[in-house]
Amino acid sequence: MNNSLTYSPPMGSGKFSTWLLFVFLGPVLCAFSGFHAASYFLTGLYTWPRTSRVLVLTIGMLIFSYEFIFKHSGPLLPSGKTLSPKQWVLYACAIPYVVGVGALAIRAGITQ
Repeated sequence: MNNSLTYSPPMGSGKFSTWLLFVFLGPVLCAFSGFHAASYFLTGLYTWPRTSRVLVLTIGMLIFSYEFIFKHSGPLLPSGKTLSPKQWVLYACAIPYVVGVGALAIRAGITQ
């Protein structure tokens, strides 16, 4: 068996799942949340079901950001360093949330 091949971690390893959480899952969920929260505010249809849905989504994203992004140390970057928890929240949650809001604004501008 040739051991000179590069090692790729299995799907269940901590290294792979941390990168998946911080680089893919977190930004996608936060962008989705930003899109739907902006949709709620821009449409002006303030019914109780829509209000409760947006409240639960927003509170869920705040809990997700704190519990899974802020409290855990982020993955190591190729340089061997990692970012601070506040920087990970900014890059994995806040910026994607704003991108989701912007995506709705662009979509609303295109359809009008």
